[in-house]
Amino acid sequence: MIIKVSKIISCSSEDPAYPASNLLDNPPKAGWHCAKPTEVIATVILQLAEPSCITGLEIGNYRSCIVVVEASTSEEPDKWVPIVNHQFLSHDEALNNKFRAQVQIFTKRELNPDTVKIKFDRVKVTCMQSANPREVFGLEFISLKTEVVVEIGLDVFGRFKLKEKQDGPGSLKDKYFSAFEKKKNYKEELKNKIAEQGTSNFNKKQESRTEPKKRPLLDKLEADDQEKDKKKSDDQDNLFDESLLPDKNQINSSVSRTLFGDVIPSPKQTKKTTNQTDVKIKANSNDSSSKTSHDSPKVLKNKEKEECSKCNTKPDELCKKCNLLRKPKVLNQSPKHKKRKILKPKKQFNKLFEDINFALSGYKNPQRDEIRKKALKMGAQYNANPNTSNNKCTHLVSAFPNTPKIQQLKGSCKIVSHKFIEDCYDNKKRIPWRRYAIDSREKNLPESEEEIEGTTSPIRQVSVYDQETEESDADY
Repeated sequence: MIIKVSKIISCSSEDPAYPASNLLDNPPKAGWHCAKPTEVIATVILQLAEPSCITGLEIGNYRSCIVVVEASTSEEPDKWVPIVNHQFLSHDEALNNKFRAQVQIFTKRELNPDTVKIKFDRVKVTCMQSANPREVFGLEFISLKTEVVVEIGLDVFGRFKLKEKQDGPGSLKDKYFSAFEKKKNYKEELKNKIAEQGTSNFNKKQESRTEPKKRPLLDKLEADDQEKDKKKSDDQDNLFDESLLPDKNQINSSVSRTLFGDVIPSPKQTKKTTNQTDVKIKANSNDSSSKTSHDSPKVLKNKEKEECSKCNTKPDELCKKCNLLRKPKVLNQSPKHKKRKILKPKKQFNKLFEDINFALSGYKNPQRDEIRKKALKMGAQYNANPNTSNNKCTHLVSAFPNTPKIQQLKGSCKIVSHKFIEDCYDNKKRIPWRRYAIDSREKNLPESEEEIEGTTSPIRQVSVYDQETEESDADY
């Protein structure tokens, strides 16, 4: 079903012979053309008779390279949702006057499924043609379509009558849910029984405390370990007497077992052994102090030499205590050569952009004039009419990600935002352009150029002696 257009809200420009009101007729008598041939963009806004979902489009083109169709709702009239963005002619075809009448049909499959479900009130059509400024462009016609779903409410299919829906007690739905509820109750009963039996069995095991099983092999291993510990204690400088070591009977009495058969030393025996060891250690410390008093004179001399670390003798005189000369102080070695900073490439400020030929897109004065002046001060060249035939334009400075110049020069030059020129001008250095690329895929690629600092004074040429050299053993 075709959607009716009630009126035209606004129009950027129109030819008196081909006004925008021609788009209201269905079938159309004539199309809509822009007023002047030098225009680049022409727009028209249509008001629909009633809110409806747009499920199809038919566009008749008249010498337009790109046609963009957008729509908005009554709640947010200024928020335009894109529906169709189609290129009818290439830049080269329009430049060489290879125009042809074209009609493009868009079905529901070719449109965005999210926008098909929204009911729109307004439709905005934008036509663009920047290649040939001698020609007028516009639309021959545009028709919007929607789907209509009608519910008749019949219960007859041919000669057969359909069954009525039964939601009562005798329906299949009721039987299904009744069976499901029985199964659910049966599972709950099983869970309760299992929980009761599990708790009862656990309580019975806790009440009946069984004695730990005897483990003869474990006893033999424990006895062997205790004998080894005895031998080690005898070899440790006689720190402990044999009288302090426990007997086998005491060892067996000092071991206690848990319910699971694990071995734990008894607390009484540990207290006795600690008291006995403390007494023995004190006795050994007294003996050692008596031995040090009767040391030989050679040992004392060696100790004096070790302790004579603060002698204040001259380097040519002997020390009175250790009879040795003082060690001469070692002079500090020559410091290592510091690494020189890597000199970044420099250029004069008015030559930072000497290899850049740029164009502007989407900016208005005074911002457009400021960006152009800053780039010219850094040595760039301004290109008013860039195209792909001469390939002179190297950088396109754009305010928006989708403009006619971007579609025209995409792939032939570097597309950046105005912050690239402003940051280079403020910091007085040329920054790699990929940091300011409008396309996110270009930002993720590695940088193909390095930063170049700008100077106002003439650049000093680096001599052979100022160049960076590799460190070697000869430098030290």
